[in-house]
Amino acid sequence: MLQNPRESVETYRLRCREAAFRSYAGAVVDFFAAELFNSPFHVRAGEGADTLAPETYYAEFREDVDSLGTDLATAAKDAFVAALVKGRAYWACELPDDGDELPVNRADWQRRDLGRATVVEVQPEDLLDWETDEDSGEMLWAITHSKKARREEARATRTLTTETWKLYDREMVETYQVVYEKRVPQKHDPIPMLRRRPHGFPRIPIVEFRLPPGLWLMARIADAQIEHFRLSAALSWAIKRACYPQGVFHSEERESPPTTAAGTAITVGLDEKFEWLSPPAEAFQVVQKEIDNQRTEIYRVAQQMAASMNTSAASLDRSGDSKAADMAATEICLRAYGTHVRDFIERVFELISDARGDEDLQFSVEGMNVFNLDDRTGGINNIRTASSLKIPSKTLMTELYHRVADLLLPDVNQQTKDKIRGELLEAQDKPEPPPPAPAVVNGAPQAPPGMPPVAVPKPERPTAQA
Repeated sequence: MLQNPRESVETYRLRCREAAFRSYAGAVVDFFAAELFNSPFHVRAGEGADTLAPETYYAEFREDVDSLGTDLATAAKDAFVAALVKGRAYWACELPDDGDELPVNRADWQRRDLGRATVVEVQPEDLLDWETDEDSGEMLWAITHSKKARREEARATRTLTTETWKLYDREMVETYQVVYEKRVPQKHDPIPMLRRRPHGFPRIPIVEFRLPPGLWLMARIADAQIEHFRLSAALSWAIKRACYPQGVFHSEERESPPTTAAGTAITVGLDEKFEWLSPPAEAFQVVQKEIDNQRTEIYRVAQQMAASMNTSAASLDRSGDSKAADMAATEICLRAYGTHVRDFIERVFELISDARGDEDLQFSVEGMNVFNLDDRTGGINNIRTASSLKIPSKTLMTELYHRVADLLLPDVNQQTKDKIRGELLEAQDKPEPPPPAPAVVNGAPQAPPGMPPVAVPKPERPTAQA
């Protein structure tokens, strides 16, 4: 909210207090996040071309990535939303503290669960400084910061503040911490070191999720959202101040003009008149049109026209081909986002597996490429049509059945989706049973129910001998 020229401070504060923000950008961000993570994804592990079943830890990590019960899909969705808004997001991977007591062997390492890595979300503004290698692009060192104000009980106040800094290099992590209540540490005050220990990873344990400028959603629609807010606030302020027409009484008697009130009548003389005075509406129409233009611009830039345009008559009367084109544009963006999310998850698994000593284990993330942008009935009808073509491909039929399961069960958890897919793959590998042999009745073969009748060859008639 900008202060208008020659506007008093009191009026400006009142205008700010009465302004209401309507977020269209937030709805667009939530739409992309919901649609992207409604598409299932699978984490595969293997060595070379062979698919392997890794240790149970990796399956447990998918269900709990931060030791707080947050599953991988939820944590990745939060990182994706942060990247849409801020352009980038970070995860810091951590291993349990060994307490300066190194494990004597692999069995002791497993017994103490020292390989159970977890991730911690790091906000972009909390990554204070870092340096990267010019050739590989990997971080050489990094500094993170966090600030918390906790109170131990309900009656206490949040005056005790804890600030923590972590300095990472390729082998060690140093933790600095200061706790204060009133006096904020100054620039040159010494910060005591809390701990210095090996972080246990072969490289800086911070994984970056960065979107290219063309996919940084908030950077593209922020200007339109801000302009929409300012225009909406200006229109609302003008309407509140001028939407009540004022009565004007024209009379020569200025000493005692008639008194009016709601629901009452007045009497005027022959040379008197009464009229309502209201501002012209053209200016309000111009502002309202510009507000609609800014809202449309938000959706146009975000490639989400079909799902979020206003419900005007022109929008509702658009053809099916036009809406399909809008959905196709949205699907292009979702596929591009899916590529970056899959790469981010793969790099997290690779970092953790290298720290656990599984250097030969390679991870790949599949999925996030099938989106249910059309209505459910239309999608199932399309799949039914494709199935009726009887294309000789078991893999194609399995994918079609899996697509039907996603359409019918959009809210089922990932574990159930994986189980359904496994059952479909298992059914695909089973050999098809041979067709039943036709029954013989009175010496004539009979077709099974629902099958065409069995053709019986007619005996040849003997030919006459000359």
